[in-house]
Amino acid sequence: MKAILFSFVLISGLLTCPSIINAQRVNINPTLLSFNAAAGESSSQTITIVNISNEKQVFQLSLGDWLRDSLGNHQYLKAGTLSRSCANWIKLDNSFIEIEPRASKEVRVTLNTPTDTLMLKEMKWAMLFVQNVKEQENSKKKKGKVNAVINEIFRFGIHLYQVPPGIHNFEAKAIDLRPDKTLKGSYNFFVKNTGNIMLQCQARLELTNMETGEEIKLERVEFPIFPDANRTIPLAIPANLKKGRYSALAMLEYHDDMPLEAIEMTIEIK
Repeated sequence: MKAILFSFVLISGLLTCPSIINAQRVNINPTLLSFNAAAGESSSQTITIVNISNEKQVFQLSLGDWLRDSLGNHQYLKAGTLSRSCANWIKLDNSFIEIEPRASKEVRVTLNTPTDTLMLKEMKWAMLFVQNVKEQENSKKKKGKVNAVINEIFRFGIHLYQVPPGIHNFEAKAIDLRPDKTLKGSYNFFVKNTGNIMLQCQARLELTNMETGEEIKLERVEFPIFPDANRTIPLAIPANLKKGRYSALAMLEYHDDMPLEAIEMTIEIK
């Protein structure tokens, strides 16, 4: 019986959390690059990839598009797919690197903006992917034996943001507040970023007992939201809430200098 060599490839999900990256014996810093280039300008920044393992590692770098859906989940697309993509403006000085054990290498990331000012009227973004490449090792073939090589592939994501000068329209709207159809005691707060820059938002729910006047302030939920994007934020009421009628006020905070957005409704706990 001939020996057979199987090669298995295990591909993990995208890793952007530094603690997860470190768990894989790789340290990438920073995990976010922010550019503020005007039309026709070139701006460069550097990322550092550290191999903290005891073996040589090989990495391939590539660019892609991404967005968050209404629930905040990441979706990954081919570079240049989105109208707000800046992936095609990005150049890397090296897209394939080898790093010896306990060593590091730097990669220069350069953003070259077009001279057309109309293309610099809004925030754009992309994702820089860093993926390890496993070189298949030679395995000794033994008669009557089946050898297997398991290759684990991990891909890390670095957020790239390009915000041209003068892009600072912080604006958002609270759209609606409705009970969740499937999850009892949860209400969905619908909001939209109507400005031209990404917002770091907080949503919270305040309940007021309409008979006693007792106020209950629930914990804030923090989330980012891209320009023109919609988000659905689940807000849960306490399971031990006393019976009665309540005024439920869902509030959206998105900038210190801007007023709150809010939606109010009456709910009844039976």
